[in-house]
Amino acid sequence: MTNASKAYRNRDIMTEKEIEKMLAKADDIKNPYFQLRVKALISLFKKFGKRRKEVCSLEVKDLKIEEGFLHVTFIVVKKHKLGLFQYFKFLKAQGKPELLNKPLPELEGEWRLWQNTNDGFKIRKKKNTREKKLALEDKYCKLIVEYLTYLRENYPTVQYLFPSATYVFGNLVNISETEHLSGRHLLRLLKPLNKRVWCHLFREGVGAEVSRRLGLSVTALAEVQNRLDLEREETAWNYVRRFAVQEIPAEI
Repeated sequence: MTNASKAYRNRDIMTEKEIEKMLAKADDIKNPYFQLRVKALISLFKKFGKRRKEVCSLEVKDLKIEEGFLHVTFIVVKKHKLGLFQYFKFLKAQGKPELLNKPLPELEGEWRLWQNTNDGFKIRKKKNTREKKLALEDKYCKLIVEYLTYLRENYPTVQYLFPSATYVFGNLVNISETEHLSGRHLLRLLKPLNKRVWCHLFREGVGAEVSRRLGLSVTALAEVQNRLDLEREETAWNYVRRFAVQEIPAEI
């Protein structure tokens, strides 16, 4: 995450070897639905680098197979951090107006920490969508299609690609037709396969792959911005600057 807190900023991106180990570990899952679901989830994060809210809100109809490609249409969402005065309103609503008597620099520091909590931001869902396509012969695409086929055959009336479910003593008893899993639940599906996994690390990995392939260039900047559907060029530049390797001209 390019503007993450210190707790996450220096985490290494997921390696190909780590991802392959996660998929291999998923093979040990006995329930075919659970196994195919988590493999598809890993593959979507790996290939598209989307935010977890964009993945969990995918509907089955958003995935189509046409002319040798899997087409996936995402609704672009963005985390919008709340402002200082919204933090003041939050403190008052929590019955803690006395905390506003602190010096302004101290309040500003606490506000910035608050922005990284669940109360300190809102998810803004933009009206525009982005369609991506992935060749069917891609090994990760095959895992997505396998899960999609299973879902359509066994649960043809569900709306979302990752529907919420009801469990009794760990056993699946019902799958919702109209509700999807939360982003936090998606992370819980991945954690047993790799303790250090974090959904945003896949996004960082996509940005790193593009940056390393295209180098320190305007082309890399544009490709990262388009691949990750970033609003600001500055954010794309942070990826390029962090991961691209500058080639020094040779002198003969």
